[in-house]
Amino acid sequence: MNGMALHVVSDLDKPKSTRSVIVVDDDPLQRMQLIDCLSDLGIEVLQEEEGSSALATIKRVHPAVVIMDVRMPVLDGIAAAQVIPTLGYHPKIILMTGDPDSLYRANTTKLDVFAVIEKPIPLRTLSRFVLKALELAS
Repeated sequence: MNGMALHVVSDLDKPKSTRSVIVVDDDPLQRMQLIDCLSDLGIEVLQEEEGSSALATIKRVHPAVVIMDVRMPVLDGIAAAQVIPTLGYHPKIILMTGDPDSLYRANTTKLDVFAVIEKPIPLRTLSRFVLKALELAS
């Protein structure tokens, strides 16, 4: 090849944080619905079922976007969203809830979040939020 080196850039060469999303929800049906929707868009999706285990994954993997339910056992989404900035980097955080009190709490607590979305979430709406968050994160 005329002495020229050929380098193919693969997805493995990209930092994981620019192309991955973590879905954190204790409802397995809701979690799988979101994962399927985002996977169909070609987004790498990780999952956890509660905030405490999500923090460990977030610290290890550095996803670009965190989609998290507000009401979960062990560590809820609001508490997890307060801890995430202390992990040393700042993913875009999307909180979601179907509970009016949790929605109010999420909107009135001083959190650095990209969006707070009320459940049930229209998947088209969620897709737009995630794609915009990924664009801003890169």
